[in-house]
Amino acid sequence: MANTREFLLLWDSTMANPNGDMLNDNQPRHDEITGQLEVSDVRIKRFVRDEWQSKGYNVLVRTKRDNKGKVMSCTKLIDELKKENNLKDENLIAHLLNEYIDVRLFGAVITKPKNDITGPLQIMWSKSINSAEIKFMQGNSAYASGEDRGQSSIWSKHISPYAIFKTYAVYNDNTAKRQGIEVSENDLAAFTESLISGLINYRSTSKNQMPRLLVEVIYKEQRIDGELNYLDVNYDIPDNELRDVSQVDINLEKLVNYYHSKKSDIEKVRIYMHGSITIENLDKDFEIIRF
Repeated sequence: MANTREFLLLWDSTMANPNGDMLNDNQPRHDEITGQLEVSDVRIKRFVRDEWQSKGYNVLVRTKRDNKGKVMSCTKLIDELKKENNLKDENLIAHLLNEYIDVRLFGAVITKPKNDITGPLQIMWSKSINSAEIKFMQGNSAYASGEDRGQSSIWSKHISPYAIFKTYAVYNDNTAKRQGIEVSENDLAAFTESLISGLINYRSTSKNQMPRLLVEVIYKEQRIDGELNYLDVNYDIPDNELRDVSQVDINLEKLVNYYHSKKSDIEKVRIYMHGSITIENLDKDFEIIRF
């Protein structure tokens, strides 16, 4: 069983919509009071799941269509899975946990037979460090909007010029043990690798994000800080003038202090870092992995 650990991911989004709100004209989710952008845990998990699928892992929560082209519901997907594998209801959960990495780590809600699996790896909602402007953009497409039209159609979308985010996640081995979920070090290595590469590889005109730093604190026994917000992102320009990670300095002094104050409880601190960042106070005890 893998040890409990916490993660803090620092990543940024440039000229993009980090997480559109379908109930608000697909504008970037944001805090109307502070102007900070928001990204759901579901959005981050999708980056990871898409990357797992591309690497050949079995993923349960995915879009699958039936032979009529309709998106399958959870119930229909489970029914199909049971038939394909000749599974009875009492064997279903064990099969899902054994075969699907996203179920082992993130959990799942099974509607029939009713069973909720609480994921031992939880990802929290993210908020941008800076308040960010939201712009409405329009332009002409290459095609007409219909036959016999003399002009090309007009596209429109909302984007934010730049935002830098912190994302907290925690893997709790007690949560896994209570449910009989066997989570290996390989499972968690697959998570960290796909968290980083998923953000890099899943890029488009609406999603243009880049991971910059990932902190992983592995504990000797079950304990967590509960936030791990021990890195400072410093800059000396107004929030709405931020446009690139080169304009910020990342200081790990608080993380170093936390590590030394809890050193007897901590097995290892790993720092995954992008080559573009300026970072201060890297401790000699930290394991550094560059990507």
